[in-house]
Amino acid sequence: MIKKRVKNLFRLTALISVRQGYFLGRNWYELMREPYLTIKALRESRDKSQIFLISLTALAPLFLYVILRIIYDLIRYRSLLIVTGGVFKLAVFIQGLILVYLGYWVIKVFQEE
Repeated sequence: MIKKRVKNLFRLTALISVRQGYFLGRNWYELMREPYLTIKALRESRDKSQIFLISLTALAPLFLYVILRIIYDLIRYRSLLIVTGGVFKLAVFIQGLILVYLGYWVIKVFQEE
């Protein structure tokens, strides 16, 4: 009985993950192709999960850098170092470009009304 429920739970989780992954990939593509219409459609559909995922992936360069830096420091120095270098500046620059791009289109959508 419990095995069947757990199996069913994993199956449903996998199906939801595939669905959300598909929509996220589609929205990424559409954001590059037609950002205005994509953000407008997301706003009208009120799909909070997709809005959250797109917002989270906009922060991905910084998260990726921090995670990789922690792993590298722990392997190489056996402790965490606070010093940052050129790669951090590059990650912050890419992060800024992504946020400015998305921010511009979000403002355009909200100004229309």
